[in-house]
Amino acid sequence: MARKPKRPTLIDCKVSCTTHPKAPWRVFYSIERDGRRSRAHRSFADENAAWLFAEDKDREIANHGIRYGDIPPELRRAFDFYRDEAAELTALGAVVPRFEDLISTALADIRRRHHESVENALPVAEGVVNFVSYKSTRVKARQLSDIKDRLKRFAETFGTRPVPSITTAEIDAWLAGLKSRRNPSNGKPSLLAPLSRNHYRATLHAFFSYAAAPARSWCSRNPVSDLEPERVETAEPEAYSVEDVMRLMQAAVDCKPELVPVLALGMFAGLRISEASEIDLGKIKPDTDEFRVSGDSKTGARLAPCTDALKAWLFAQPRRRGKAWLSSRRALYDEMPKLFALAKVDPIDNGARHSFISYRCAESRDIARAADECGNSVGAIKAHYRQLCTAADAERFFKLRPASPRGRKKKITDISEGRVA
Repeated sequence: MARKPKRPTLIDCKVSCTTHPKAPWRVFYSIERDGRRSRAHRSFADENAAWLFAEDKDREIANHGIRYGDIPPELRRAFDFYRDEAAELTALGAVVPRFEDLISTALADIRRRHHESVENALPVAEGVVNFVSYKSTRVKARQLSDIKDRLKRFAETFGTRPVPSITTAEIDAWLAGLKSRRNPSNGKPSLLAPLSRNHYRATLHAFFSYAAAPARSWCSRNPVSDLEPERVETAEPEAYSVEDVMRLMQAAVDCKPELVPVLALGMFAGLRISEASEIDLGKIKPDTDEFRVSGDSKTGARLAPCTDALKAWLFAQPRRRGKAWLSSRRALYDEMPKLFALAKVDPIDNGARHSFISYRCAESRDIARAADECGNSVGAIKAHYRQLCTAADAERFFKLRPASPRGRKKKITDISEGRVA
């Protein structure tokens, strides 16, 4: 019977046998990675191969320390290259510094140049001004306003910092902490939704791409390129019920008449709030069948339908000229939640437009027509806008009218389709 070979005593390694069917022999050894000591292992199918590896690794650690095993192959090749070149240069009579001194000098020079570039770099606030000026001749007014608002908020936090000093981790943390500024009535502001954070991320990506372009070189790379957009959960399309629309319109007529034109343009013509606020009321006449909407970067210009319901609501309110909304967009977004609270209706994102598309599709049974009127594709309407409504609901929706003026005050106190209890 063959005698089992005598194995050497190991100090920093350990060989053990496991139950693995193909590679039962495992060698454990110490390593150091990122300044921390830990254990690693390697598996072998043959016992002798495992012991040979363990002996070599144990001798390597004893001679060079555990950090030697953490040196990647490219660094070892770099040292071999230095050793060969240094021998040739020394033979020629050149004075070659030690490898350690050579690396230290090179890294110190890189550090110095980096500090100089950061100290002399453009501040974020100044870079934002330049970027907005660049975009002013390349995007439409609404998109430019969105860019300004988002970058202004970013500059509030990082405005004095040099552009190349902003890291990916800082941007990620800033995006995660963004909160709504729409004056919520329930107290503490809520965090922005993933879709809104994605809009901010896209704007920052465009800014840092502009900054990192060779023509400017404000920073060496775009730190936002490492951040993927967040996943957005898409819910079923929603629309306001006819009863909710009655409550909203009645609350607007009674308490906030300045919101009636914007609300009517959304409910009965399918405009977004940003589009409705820019409409010139003086261009909508009793004989108008459709009117031009300038649109935005998504849809472009289009012709929107001037429904009988829209005319009734616009002509019932006293102001017939000027823009549908005379104040700032921020003021409009602040006033809308107050109206919903007064009407006791739960708000739906872009709900007025969603409602028009849903009831328009139910009324006409023609999704392509609704898509053309609203500047969307048929697929987008089916996926994101169209709530299934009956033809009867659509008929009630488009017959909603303000009550006829009564008495000297001419105050609208009712809706022709019926009071809301």
